[in-house]
Amino acid sequence: MARLALESMPGPVVITDLAGRIVYLNRAGEAAMGVRREEVLHRPLVEAFYKGEKFDAKGRYRSPVLETLETGKEFPGGILEIRAFPHALPKLYLVHTFFVREESGEVAGVCGIYNDLMQSRELTRKAVLNRLVTISQQFETIYAFAEAIGARDPYTMGHCEKVAEYARLIAEAMGLGEKEISLAYICGIVHDVGKIGVPESILNKPGSLTKEEFAYITLHPEKGASILSHISWLEDVVPVVLAHHERYDGGGYPMGLKGEEIPLLSRILAVADAFDAMTSDRSYRKALPLPVAVQELKRHAGKQFDPQVVEAFLEIIGHLV
Repeated sequence: MARLALESMPGPVVITDLAGRIVYLNRAGEAAMGVRREEVLHRPLVEAFYKGEKFDAKGRYRSPVLETLETGKEFPGGILEIRAFPHALPKLYLVHTFFVREESGEVAGVCGIYNDLMQSRELTRKAVLNRLVTISQQFETIYAFAEAIGARDPYTMGHCEKVAEYARLIAEAMGLGEKEISLAYICGIVHDVGKIGVPESILNKPGSLTKEEFAYITLHPEKGASILSHISWLEDVVPVVLAHHERYDGGGYPMGLKGEEIPLLSRILAVADAFDAMTSDRSYRKALPLPVAVQELKRHAGKQFDPQVVEAFLEIIGHLV
């Protein structure tokens, strides 16, 4: 009966033994984490869900279950942002962790219960609910843009998600604040939204673009900025998207900005965008080997790219492959 109750929980439930190995994952956990339980059972939690990385860039535990296991600190209902689960954007969870004990009282492991705050009905305080509704609506807007882009160009959907994650990691490595780090991620998701206005015959052309076709492509930052400008809470995203194809040496588009005239997040997007484009298969070529892409970033540092952004990205590149 107890197992049936856990299986019926609407949010993820994870249980580990004292060695940190996963001994139970419910159906909601499978769905949230994008795995089948047989793939992760008896594996260390930090390897199964966090690629072996126990801490984030700021030295915080990535997993509240692991934190409870190693520090003895139980979470009696803390609100946490979980980034490891495979969503286009991080999700807010109300997290409970506690030690699982044998009948003798001996500790056998740790259980973590996650309640998705976007779906939770437990919160009754009006202020909290209003805040969560706002966050949910904003996330839905971002998801809608991502879906619209992906529907036009199968390469662009996965590309935007990877650029968003690379941009977030670069922003963290450069020591930016939480607001800027989150903004970097959002900008990555929507940076190519202007491609909605580009004909599919150009987006998916297997060969080289003509001069006229390339000119059409260069309009997408302005089109994207125009689309996003109609949404008030994305006002900080608009200038970043508009300038993400500017070059550090001033030879980019649409405005020919140079150096620090280009918004920092745009300079970050430029590196993230180029790296993923180089290391991904496209309709017109196969992915470049990682060492070749790295050499291209180095070769164009100070020309196409901000050298400080390239340096920060190269410092973290070992954690991405």
